[in-house]
Amino acid sequence: MKRFFVAIALIFAMAVPAFSATAPTFPGGEDAMKKYIQENLKYPAMAKENGIEGIVNVAFTVKADGSVGSIKIVRMIDPDLEQEAIRLVKNMPLWTPAEEGGAPVDATATVSIPFILE
Repeated sequence: MKRFFVAIALIFAMAVPAFSATAPTFPGGEDAMKKYIQENLKYPAMAKENGIEGIVNVAFTVKADGSVGSIKIVRMIDPDLEQEAIRLVKNMPLWTPAEEGGAPVDATATVSIPFILE
């Protein structure tokens, strides 16, 4: 039982620095990100023809320099929609990176990209 508590304490100790960092932010905030997605999203033709809709969740690393890397699809809908979501994230402007102790650090961010047919 003592080992269990030691393991939990070690996990908590490793997680604390992640919580003390500020989160990365899209330039201009949430509204600017929504506008970027609306203006740059290109609905894939095949998905449109097949009536495929949904929200693609994308996780990625915002590096200390604000660039985006290590893009992963968290919630899959359709390969064409996923490719478009990855393209959108890759082409995003530089983010404001997370900070820890006043210095920029790599951090994970998640974006939900809606694909809704009108």
